[in-house]
Amino acid sequence: MDSYSLKDGEIEITNEFPDGHMDEFLQGANDSEMGFRLMAHSFPYPYTEEDALAFINKNRESGNEMFEIDFYIMYTNRLAGVIGLSDIDYENSRAHIGYWIAKDCRNKGVGRRALSLAIQFAGEKLKLNSLYTKVLTFNIPSIIILTRNGFTIDGISRYCFRYENKFYAAFIFSLLL
Repeated sequence: MDSYSLKDGEIEITNEFPDGHMDEFLQGANDSEMGFRLMAHSFPYPYTEEDALAFINKNRESGNEMFEIDFYIMYTNRLAGVIGLSDIDYENSRAHIGYWIAKDCRNKGVGRRALSLAIQFAGEKLKLNSLYTKVLTFNIPSIIILTRNGFTIDGISRYCFRYENKFYAAFIFSLLL
């Protein structure tokens, strides 16, 4: 896979894992609420170095076509999170977008600016027409990040995520590029 890097001031997103930042990656990912917030039962807790290496080294291409790309978010030379495009559908010109930001890097504009860079990449490099995602209805910081980047709520998916025997609803967001 080719290397990509985009910058906005002190924010950079890169698809190459930055050397010397494994401890920061593990610290950010080792959040007991991360799998819940991401609506991802597959996000492990505790998050081990083996989990990180499996994520970093996973295949994201089929032949010459990228079906997924993850960017590491750097904030003032610190690994602050991950943002990625998955389920890239070239025929329908769309992809899912998802992200997580380490607790100590939240509320600093990191997520908003990283999302803006990923949107730029999706439109300019991948030539996609739209992006979509889901966010738990009470995840106000993520809702703000999305709406400030032009995403709109298309609807609500009720009882779509089960966690600890309780069901949760999520807003469905999309953005036309």
